[in-house]
Amino acid sequence: MKQNRIMDRNQPIKGRKTMNKNPVKLLMAGAVAASLVGCVSSEPFTDQDRQARMQEDMAQLFADQEAVTAPISLGEAIARAIKYNMDHRVKQMEYAVAQRNLDVSNVELLPDLVASAGYTSRNNDAGARSQSLLSGEESLEPSTSQERDRDLRDLTIAWNVLDFGVSYVTSKQKADEILIAEERRRKVVQNIVQDVQDAFWRAYSAQTQMENMNQLLVDTNNAIARAKRLSESGNYSPQEALEYQQELLQTQRNLTELKRNMVLAKTRLGTLMNLRPGTDFTLVADGVRDPMPLNTSLDELETMALVNRPELREEDYKKRISQNDVKKAVLRMFPGLEFRAGAHYDSNKFLYNNDWTDAGINLTWNILNVFGGIQARKMAKTQVELADIRRMALSMAVMTQVHLATRRYELALEQYKTDKDLADVSGSLESLSQSRSKAKMQNELKSIKTRASAMIARMRADYAHAEARNALARVYNTIGMDPLPEKVEGRDVKTLASAINQHWNGLLLQK
Repeated sequence: MKQNRIMDRNQPIKGRKTMNKNPVKLLMAGAVAASLVGCVSSEPFTDQDRQARMQEDMAQLFADQEAVTAPISLGEAIARAIKYNMDHRVKQMEYAVAQRNLDVSNVELLPDLVASAGYTSRNNDAGARSQSLLSGEESLEPSTSQERDRDLRDLTIAWNVLDFGVSYVTSKQKADEILIAEERRRKVVQNIVQDVQDAFWRAYSAQTQMENMNQLLVDTNNAIARAKRLSESGNYSPQEALEYQQELLQTQRNLTELKRNMVLAKTRLGTLMNLRPGTDFTLVADGVRDPMPLNTSLDELETMALVNRPELREEDYKKRISQNDVKKAVLRMFPGLEFRAGAHYDSNKFLYNNDWTDAGINLTWNILNVFGGIQARKMAKTQVELADIRRMALSMAVMTQVHLATRRYELALEQYKTDKDLADVSGSLESLSQSRSKAKMQNELKSIKTRASAMIARMRADYAHAEARNALARVYNTIGMDPLPEKVEGRDVKTLASAINQHWNGLLLQK
């Protein structure tokens, strides 16, 4: 029969030995590998690890910061916040990560260059038999053209035109993501500057009034103690003495609340500048004039906001990314054209040429990608339309914010003028009260109440000034104004502060 004429495939060629197979060893090796995989586990961090991490974080958190050696101006406070604030540093690192993603994407534009080297060995010969299709007889003796042991080396370069096109568009999207990261960094800086201005003026007000505040609290506490003694002596009726104490305690409560707000404002400012908690510093506001009305029209402010706001610029880049998604969807519908070339080496002694080079072109096309690409293109176009609608909605919100910020600033100026006039009147009354006799209990109460009213009026005027400054900072934030010019000669705090003062001095204000 035909199958009897074919020699057993497992029969070895003369002069060649076969390698004994040992399935037990293979099973044992597999069991060992499986047991090693099963033993993999993750060790929890110890308290010592967390302590070391804490110490390292604390060392890095305030490292390389310029020490505070003089009173801090508003420009220096903003400069320190821009340079050292942790939220800003996070956005800077996100920008750096986006740049690295672009570098990785650009590498993918290069062709594939694959180098390989290896050694192969088998336990028997790679022989073959031939059988006649006509007679079914074996036509040749079993033979081999390949050694059992061989050295192999290859160097192949391949370039797929379609992959290059898709990778090129992807790189452009990665470049837009860098610009998005930059706009997000700008927004964080603008928010930090607004917060710094608000905290600075509140902390400066606290600094100027703290000494008088503490003295007034001491006098109030002494008056309360005297009132208790007079009440116990019986020289005054219980109702009169209790009413006196009640008014003094209410005054003390109002003063204590004001003092708390003062202390918190300074702590908040220190946090924004990334100063170590508990660091003592003083503030200076030399040459600062009162806030003044804007000299820029609402239409001009709207135009500036629609051009400069980081959120709108981010939407522009997001739209361009969506437009490039459309291009990628179209490219993927085309066939892939691949150019390939390589150099090869094989130590097989039966080969006529042990080393050779080859080159070729390969064209592949998944026709079903056409149908999927059509749907992907439609979806990408919808994303572009969504980006347009989202940007227009954001533009409307930005214009509303400009109007609200401008109106708030106008109202803040009016409030500041009123509170300042009230503080002047209260100060005059305080001067008159101090010139009168304080021998009687009611005169002492009236004096303390007058002093407290004057103190509260001054604080309200200072807070109104801070609120006006904050409202102006909100206008700057609303129109997307950067605190620094495009180019700054240096990155030290002094240079940054000088650039900020020059850039913001009189900006949008009447001169």
